Amino acid sequence: MPRITIDIPENLVFETSLSVRISDINFAGHLAHDAILTLTHECRARFFHSHSWTEINVEGKGIVVSDVAIVYKSEAFFPDDLKIQMYVDQISKKSFDLVYVITHKNDGKEIARAKTAIVFFDYTLRKACPIPDVFLNVISKNPN
Repeated sequence: MPRITIDIPENLVFETSLSVRISDINFAGHLAHDAILTLTHECRARFFHSHSWTEINVEGKGIVVSDVAIVYKSEAFFPDDLKIQMYVDQISKKSFDLVYVITHKNDGKEIARAKTAIVFFDYTLRKACPIPDVFLNVISKNPN
């Protein structure tokens, strides 16, 4: 099976800091694979909150995650401080990709990359819908 690769897009839209919790550690003593997904979800939720939205209410529309990929680069341990950068890529009418780069805050060593494909969703109609313009305006801008 070919290895998964996740390239870093140019459009950085959000950055946050988080610490590895003891509950994020697996039997091998390092950051667990499921915790990587939880960290990306926390980053995404903070991004939405920073714009006074929630993941189920951007002008009455919400999101669903349609796929996930994670590529590991190095270990992290309790209670390491992490930096998570979130980039946007592959914007279409109803969906886009979020790419997360997780690094050690103190030395910048990369821990993991992750990608989530996000689809805007009308929870009333129970089907995919166009990305709201206000959201599209935010993710289409490059603050750098």
